[in-house]
Amino acid sequence: MIGAERVMERRLRLGPRNVVITGSTRGLGKAMAREFLIAGDRVVIASRSPQSVAETVKELQEEIEFKLFDPSQMRKVGEPETASNIYVHGSRVIGMACDVSKVSDVQALAEFASSKFGSIDIWVNNAGVSKGFRPLVQFSDDDIRQIVAANLIGSLLCTREAIRVMKLQSKGGHVFNMDGAGSGGSSTPLTAVYGATKCGLRQLHQSILKECKRSRVGVHTASPGMVLTDLLLSGASLQNKKMFNIICELPETVARNLVPRMREIKGTGKAINFLTPPRILFALITAWLRRGRWFDEEGRAVYAAEADRLRNWAEERTSFPYSVAVDQFSENTLISVFSITVICAFIMLSSTDNGLPGT
Repeated sequence: MIGAERVMERRLRLGPRNVVITGSTRGLGKAMAREFLIAGDRVVIASRSPQSVAETVKELQEEIEFKLFDPSQMRKVGEPETASNIYVHGSRVIGMACDVSKVSDVQALAEFASSKFGSIDIWVNNAGVSKGFRPLVQFSDDDIRQIVAANLIGSLLCTREAIRVMKLQSKGGHVFNMDGAGSGGSSTPLTAVYGATKCGLRQLHQSILKECKRSRVGVHTASPGMVLTDLLLSGASLQNKKMFNIICELPETVARNLVPRMREIKGTGKAINFLTPPRILFALITAWLRRGRWFDEEGRAVYAAEADRLRNWAEERTSFPYSVAVDQFSENTLISVFSITVICAFIMLSSTDNGLPGT
């Protein structure tokens, strides 16, 4: 409880962030945008489709203004924006169509975000393409070009523009590239092209990290693990889906874990991971309980659609699970707490008259 209170207090002290998220009209990108807005930040939605951007901006604006906060504090529908009501509780969402593989689009996105919000504090390179699970020989030329263009070239262009803007800001900023299967150099059979791009991003991260060493720009990675999104499910087999039951999580669950840590990031070269070794171990131990969690025996989805998952969205925001609080603290802090606990337990056991033999 003390840890949760400390984390919540720190969140309130941080103030609003100006955030750009590519590929944020659906899946994890959209869920992260929602979490940033809940925290009081200002978010730029970006995707290739102008229609998807417009629909997502409208949807998120309605969710934030009319579902989460006290309606009596909201700007009335149709009331003109003024200096006092242009932001709702410090939050606002805007959007722009952007193909991250095109230089002109990425430059325009950076200029758009800077001109509208005055600065960019956090830039998340979330846009990505997978094209399903199948051997390399079955990928067409266009498939390969699209995957490389979105995942690798897009991240290169966006990282360059983000750094260019942030270096001119007195407070700098932070750039996040999303890790994925293959980023550590491991093999990714049936997703060879996707894995190659993610491995390239890891090398990019190491290089940019040294280039920005003496600047105020932080370069980081975020690893969401396996998330139930269209990117993951495209072309998934029945066997894949059975495995997803054990290890996958919904976008909202992952976003709620990653975003608070993105907002509080300091320095550079940090890695924010959702699927940590303890989580993997817990998933494997409880695998028998997770059967049929997201897909039935025939591979049909049994989890609720996004709209249904958000029905009780506002009520769920009042809870602050212990696991969320734990994720906010560094590994050294947790080790220190554990060590102190062990020492205290040893002292207590040693001071009892009826100690256990050998204690």
